[in-house]
Amino acid sequence: MITEDSRFYLPNLYTFQNGNSFYGSFRNLRFFVESTAQEEHKVFACKTWYGEFCMAESEIVAEAVFSMDDQGYQDVLLWLDAQYNTMLNAASVRAAEAPFSF
Repeated sequence: MITEDSRFYLPNLYTFQNGNSFYGSFRNLRFFVESTAQEEHKVFACKTWYGEFCMAESEIVAEAVFSMDDQGYQDVLLWLDAQYNTMLNAASVRAAEAPFSF
């Protein structure tokens, strides 16, 4: 499902309710969303990392858990958007702090 305000594609809620997981990316942000059980309830478990490498070869920069329902699905999309903005902000700080040279 793609919402108008989301940069990210996620399969529909039923995909996750059936126990599937999903890897995705947007520009340099990579993410993994899976269905898992937490205290006998299904939840979305999400991880993000930067770069071109797979999750196993990368440093996870953020993790979050959301309820496995329509609101949780929307919360995952909002969280991914926030993670992307965090990545952009970190990149601009690094660029501003870099020494200027020719």
